[in-house]
Amino acid sequence: MKSFAELDYYQILNIPENASFIEIKRAYKEAVAIYKKGSLATYSLFSDQERGNLLEEIEKAYTTLADENKRAGYDRNLADSSKVDDSIIVKQSQKKPIPLNEDKKSLSAVDLVRRIESKLALKEVKDLLTDILGRDLISGYDLKKLRKAFGIEIFEIYAVTMISVSVLRTIEEDQYENLPADVYLNHFLSSYAKILQLDALRVIDGYYQNRSQELSN
Repeated sequence: MKSFAELDYYQILNIPENASFIEIKRAYKEAVAIYKKGSLATYSLFSDQERGNLLEEIEKAYTTLADENKRAGYDRNLADSSKVDDSIIVKQSQKKPIPLNEDKKSLSAVDLVRRIESKLALKEVKDLLTDILGRDLISGYDLKKLRKAFGIEIFEIYAVTMISVSVLRTIEEDQYENLPADVYLNHFLSSYAKILQLDALRVIDGYYQNRSQELSN
């Protein structure tokens, strides 16, 4: 896994090389929310100085990619250094954009906790929770099953934790090659687990064990 310092501007904002301006702007806002002081996702991860440095790099990434001329020059440098395929840069994105009304959802952690607690009274949910947390290995798909069992949408996890939807999907879909560096993944998994009222250490350990086994196969 790459460290933050090794990431290019697209990786810092967690967007494809052919992202639209709207995608860049949305990703920038998400990144600032994740790394700002007091963020639930990274609250105990960085010192004020480190957080300031990260936010400075995020700002550089945004100001470069949001400017057409600066982005063109940056893309050319990436292509010349063989960090990206030149053909990828000029392609239009085929990704379906996230509906704007969904990424503006306003929700509190208290609301989610109340809904989750009401679901915990159901036998089928209790059984699923016991089954998944009783295993040595926990996959992203297992976490997704629990989230759905609690009746929680992925956009609601984003609304409370400010972990980007794309990162949440990467975790849930076990896209190990696209996961953020472990130092960030630890806290993303922890925040995800806490929102769903799960044992964070158990989730992190199980997820890493599952990843290790899958990658060794």
